[in-house]
Amino acid sequence: MIIETQGLGKRFGKVNALQDVSLQVPENAAFALIGTNGAGKTTTIRLLVNMLSADAGSARVLGIDCRHLSHRDLLRIGYVSENQRLPERLTVDQYCAYLRALYPNWDRALEQDLRVRLELPPDRLLNKLSHGMRMKTVLVAALSFRPELLILDEPLSGLDSLVRDEVVEGLLQQAHETTILISSHELSEIENFTTHVAFMDRGRLIFHESIEAMRQRFREVSVTLSGRKNLPEYHPKSWLFPQISGHALQMVESNYQDDDFLYGQLTQCFGAVNFEVTPMSLREISKTLIREGRRGTLV
Repeated sequence: MIIETQGLGKRFGKVNALQDVSLQVPENAAFALIGTNGAGKTTTIRLLVNMLSADAGSARVLGIDCRHLSHRDLLRIGYVSENQRLPERLTVDQYCAYLRALYPNWDRALEQDLRVRLELPPDRLLNKLSHGMRMKTVLVAALSFRPELLILDEPLSGLDSLVRDEVVEGLLQQAHETTILISSHELSEIENFTTHVAFMDRGRLIFHESIEAMRQRFREVSVTLSGRKNLPEYHPKSWLFPQISGHALQMVESNYQDDDFLYGQLTQCFGAVNFEVTPMSLREISKTLIREGRRGTLV
């Protein structure tokens, strides 16, 4: 595993920012951390790159205890944050020249290709760049030395749609060459290259799995009932937000297996029914889980 944590915990005063977080990020994955603000995503990332110290548990990055990452180890890790500080008095050209001297594996051809495609102005001072241009500059800096691990903390936040597309295009170019850990609220943009997903809520890791497995088990379900029915008290816990209006039942099935199994559950609860199931996007699944978290019923 490129990243592996066991029972990771962090407190800020009386606030439990992280509680018993255990996750594994396999090599060459594009692994997305999703959840609301305050779920613990940024705290997890900062622990992994040794910007914070854990109060409990352990974390290994590239097979190394993250508390003991050396300078040589950090040269294998790219890091991008929406709040990343830059040397404001340098131009884009000067910034890239400065970084080239620090990274033995710096690929100047890749740097130039990214700068052209992202339309970075070479002579512009970094403190004169828009937020979007700053993020593109930081992305070029993080990709050009071809890191083994690329960690991205809300890299798309505050960007307009065109810049988001350009940044994602830059990530897609490198996705097959590096392991990516990304925290983002822009789920529609990252869904196309994400291979694994972890959902966090109030400092807890609720689940992590491949995105294909998650897509497979979540379905929007529309049911036509044979008559007016009430929702039985004891119905499957995997039915999220079941609502009956007249002869119609709407819900999200979070453990979909196949139509036959679902039909058996529905007929046991309601008798004869007709139903349709619809696959859900990563954004739709995330919204469902966030709503469930607000009800305090996530386990």
